[in-house]
Amino acid sequence: MGGSSSKATFATHVQTILERPVDSNDHEFWDELWRTVLTTEEIFEIITPDDVRKLIKDQQENSRVIFTQAIAQLYQVVETPYPIYFPQALNCARVLARLLPFLLESKSHFVHELLWNKKFVKNAQEESKSPAGPDEVQESEPLAVILVNTLFHLLFLPEFTIEDPNVEFSESDIDTPAFKSALMWAPGVGSAEKTVVTSTQFDSNRVDVLRLMTAAFCDSLYQNPDTYDFCQSMWLEVATSVDAPYAEIVFNSLINTVLGYDPIGWGVPYGNYLAADTAKTVMENAVQVLLILLDYGHPIAHDPTAIQNGLPAVLATDTQAQGFNVFRRFLGAIESPDQLNFLYRGFVRLLNNSHEVENAYLPYSVTRVEIEQELLLLFWKCLEETPKFMPYILKHCDITEILLPLCYFMLDGRKDPAKVGLMYLCTFTLLKLSGERSFGVALNKLYQMRLPVELPLFTGNYADLLIIVLHKMIVSGSEKLSPLYSCYLTIICNVSPYCKSLCALSALKLTNLLKLFVSPKFLYAAEGNYIYVALLLETFNNIVQYQYEGNGNLIYAILRRKEVFETLATLSLPAALNSLQTMRDKRLGNGESTHGKVQRRSSTDDQDEVLYAEGVPTDLISTKNMERRVDQEGEIQDVHSTEATSKVASTTAVSADAAAPTDRNIDQVKKAPVKPAAAAPASNRFVPTEEWLLKVKAEMPLNTILRLLKHLVPQIDDLVAKTHSVDEKQVIDFIKSTTLVGLLPVPHPIVIRKYQPNKFTCLWFTAFQWGVIFMHNQSIPLFDGKHVKLFLVQQV
Repeated sequence: MGGSSSKATFATHVQTILERPVDSNDHEFWDELWRTVLTTEEIFEIITPDDVRKLIKDQQENSRVIFTQAIAQLYQVVETPYPIYFPQALNCARVLARLLPFLLESKSHFVHELLWNKKFVKNAQEESKSPAGPDEVQESEPLAVILVNTLFHLLFLPEFTIEDPNVEFSESDIDTPAFKSALMWAPGVGSAEKTVVTSTQFDSNRVDVLRLMTAAFCDSLYQNPDTYDFCQSMWLEVATSVDAPYAEIVFNSLINTVLGYDPIGWGVPYGNYLAADTAKTVMENAVQVLLILLDYGHPIAHDPTAIQNGLPAVLATDTQAQGFNVFRRFLGAIESPDQLNFLYRGFVRLLNNSHEVENAYLPYSVTRVEIEQELLLLFWKCLEETPKFMPYILKHCDITEILLPLCYFMLDGRKDPAKVGLMYLCTFTLLKLSGERSFGVALNKLYQMRLPVELPLFTGNYADLLIIVLHKMIVSGSEKLSPLYSCYLTIICNVSPYCKSLCALSALKLTNLLKLFVSPKFLYAAEGNYIYVALLLETFNNIVQYQYEGNGNLIYAILRRKEVFETLATLSLPAALNSLQTMRDKRLGNGESTHGKVQRRSSTDDQDEVLYAEGVPTDLISTKNMERRVDQEGEIQDVHSTEATSKVASTTAVSADAAAPTDRNIDQVKKAPVKPAAAAPASNRFVPTEEWLLKVKAEMPLNTILRLLKHLVPQIDDLVAKTHSVDEKQVIDFIKSTTLVGLLPVPHPIVIRKYQPNKFTCLWFTAFQWGVIFMHNQSIPLFDGKHVKLFLVQQV
């Protein structure tokens, strides 16, 4: 396959097709074209993107013949699956994968008529056992519909993509478990008894079919984000309809192939070197197709009364509704403990692979799985659309096994502009999880791992790890992450009522954050910057009110920063204006050109801590505030819910692995350079006013901390005066021996801010998903970025 003579023959035929019309009845020419079997790489090398565009524009009849014949031969292979025709069918699939993205970028009438005009390939004469000719068509189904249905059939074609089950099935058996199990690629959801048959040829054929599916379903790339319609794709409307052939088996096979993959190969170190790991390539393509299929349409409303947020949704039974997606229904229907556990264990195994590879005692003994972004997107879809998934993993699983890779990804990528999208995805996932009580409680588990990233040594629990990581994201992350500051603090605030014992390091990080956010350079840089201080104060209040006994380290850290709280309590407009003017005069005197940046040396990390004070929050997230109180037995119970909107995080730029609706940049191959934020014009700079100051004071929950300081500071001073030499441990032990019962205000309601979807986040996830798929299909360049509209592709 792919000899020099074959390549030359194929290239000659392609050149002929580009230059002159070739009659569809010239069977000798067309037969030689299709029988010249080449690899995917060779076909993509010979047929360039400009060639395809020229073909569509200048040789429309040739385009019609190529497209019609290719689909006819794939269809005929499904009808009469003789192995002798498999290589030719694969050639057709590879050519179609090259053509389709450029057909879909074209909005011409010709392309629409070619794809969606009512035509159907006749069955070839069964006695001839040969593929159908291009003219054997009758009016019935559009070619696009035939191609989609044929692709679904090709995924389960005996001796092509699956082993022949050697079992006779009738049409009535299609919905039986035995039939589904016989065709499925891997065990897991749908059947745990499936025996996996490994075959490099099956894997190779599956990859070709999956790549063609990705090419066929890519029309979302050519939608404008300002007018994006989740139901516009006619291809996906066909593929996700209730009538799609083998739809449930397709779903089960794809999700099982992805989450059942074992990066250790044959279960032993270096198992991936014993044979070519074709299963990994199948898994990588399978997760992309699964994400594309799950992205179409609207969420399934499993409870008719639960449709909210103003976002469209469809009932699971309303199969004819616009936006109905049978794959979303399958995902939402997963509810058995065994299947939910299979999903979770798959995510844990694959997401932890990234840092386990770095920590392996035997170098390169484990295959590196490099699809963490796709896996996190799939994990997000499970959280959002599988009602039983999140309750199950929080109650029956160790959720810290997912927290660990999230922390690793955030620490590892926080300064990399190419990983901004991944940072957002990890943040949204943590925000989603932090809204659940069980997540906060689980963080009290002792942290005993060592991540292969820059992380200070500490002895503590996973709550400490989370706080230390989010502190690093704020003080030493990319400037593009500044809109996420309130998300980070919201996560900490959500889990704070359940933190039984913070270590000294995480307690110090929290109080250091408060000092940074209270600094005039940050607090007065923008009108809304006080919300960060309010969230931190709420965090301290939660711990003091509900977890005082075990948090001597945090109480001690608060006492050491008492001047910060006292400064907040005595805020005045003249002091604010004087601080602001002094800060700006000093900046001008030093000739600084970067505005809105708070910087100081860290006493613990020996590195610069930087806050980008002028980062502009956006509307990517709405949060729902749920107020809870602690009853007499110490259990937290829901009281009522209130609606609130937190203006948080949107991307200000998108890099090679990210895409967002505000500034859509895909940096092809190389990382995008980081540009400093432009200084705001002096006339637009925020200046504190009396009204603003009154609002800030009203929203600063200082009462609890001030009472704590009023009670403990004199006692600590007396202790120091009596003993003359008091170390830190003695002070903490003294704090642990005290009680504040009866001294603090009545326990305040615990406010848990829950993630709630909106149209901006939905579009962000879609754009990000397609940005990842676009970039991960560049080794064999499936897409060309010239006409992509969903995000901007920058050629570097």
